[in-house]
Amino acid sequence: MLSKRNLSLLLLPFAGVPLFQWARSMPQADLHDNSPHAPDAATLALIAARTRATNAAAGRADVAKVKAGGVSGGASSSSVGSSGGGSSGRNISGVAVQGCPASRKPFHVVLTATADNYQSWQCRIMYHHWQRVRDSDPAGRCTELTGFTRLVASPGGRPDGLEAEIPSHFTPEYEPADISRFHGYRVINRPRSVTYFLKSARYAALQEEYLLVAETDHDHVLLQPIPNRAERGSPMAYLFGYMGPNPTHAPFIKRVWPAGGEAGYKQVQSIGPSPVLIHRADLEEVAGPWSETAVKLKTDPQARTPHPRLCGRGWEELVGMADSIDDASGLSGGDASGLSIDDASQADRTLGWVIEMWGYSIASASIGLRHQ
Repeated sequence: MLSKRNLSLLLLPFAGVPLFQWARSMPQADLHDNSPHAPDAATLALIAARTRATNAAAGRADVAKVKAGGVSGGASSSSVGSSGGGSSGRNISGVAVQGCPASRKPFHVVLTATADNYQSWQCRIMYHHWQRVRDSDPAGRCTELTGFTRLVASPGGRPDGLEAEIPSHFTPEYEPADISRFHGYRVINRPRSVTYFLKSARYAALQEEYLLVAETDHDHVLLQPIPNRAERGSPMAYLFGYMGPNPTHAPFIKRVWPAGGEAGYKQVQSIGPSPVLIHRADLEEVAGPWSETAVKLKTDPQARTPHPRLCGRGWEELVGMADSIDDASGLSGGDASGLSIDDASQADRTLGWVIEMWGYSIASASIGLRHQ
């Protein structure tokens, strides 16, 4: 015979059926919708009104005036919105401020993104926290956080609707045929969008000598002001311990940077522009090689014919195999059956989603740019 307690446990799953049916009857958002964000007219009007109000509170020209005079780059790229963004009402005077320390080095945040819903919410979060940290900076009007641009690679370089909320610059993303050639790797848009941006009127109009290049990622949220310790020829970058250039990387590094020679990998730092705080002259020098190297790595011919023993293996497993290849007692013996990391084509299968970061680090090494 069932006790009352056992009977209650038996009936518990059935109690959730009405709740489940109700939830299924509610309208559901399409979580797989990657189409460009396009708010309706009423939403855009509300956003525009709110943006004009915040800009007016900060003593800036309204968005309509900026939009009329801020489009840049002709057919290849365009900008919308003031570079400083809205304000909570504090007097943030911008780059040139009297009475600030001579050591002050204002920098402009450039947040790279693509035009899809997944990255739109990340951009909103990043921009919100940038505004919050800027407005609460103990340095007050001498804050170094003086500008923000969402750099968007979009189809045909067309606006996506979010420019009414966040100052944005649009560049054309790679065509579908190119993305197919890159095996769906849309991150390859990132360095190319930077090269477009550097040729734009918006970039030419920036007053800041330094830029913080960031990306739409869950770990790119400002929680406190970043002190700008970068110098011309000495950018600040984050150290990624999982990169660790070593002899197993030498073959593909030499293929994309022949001038580096056999020991070129020793000059490659474990960094990527994710983020990087850099002088604009340094960014102008490295941007082109960064984009070109990323493409070379992703389209390395040897990447298309991986050794059968490495097919389907994850990044961590490949790195473990690479370590054992470097060990005389490991895969370098008869067990390897002629296997080498060169055959495995680390440039694509091993580096995976961070291949664009490797493009930056190798490009930096090729021009002698060392990071703090």
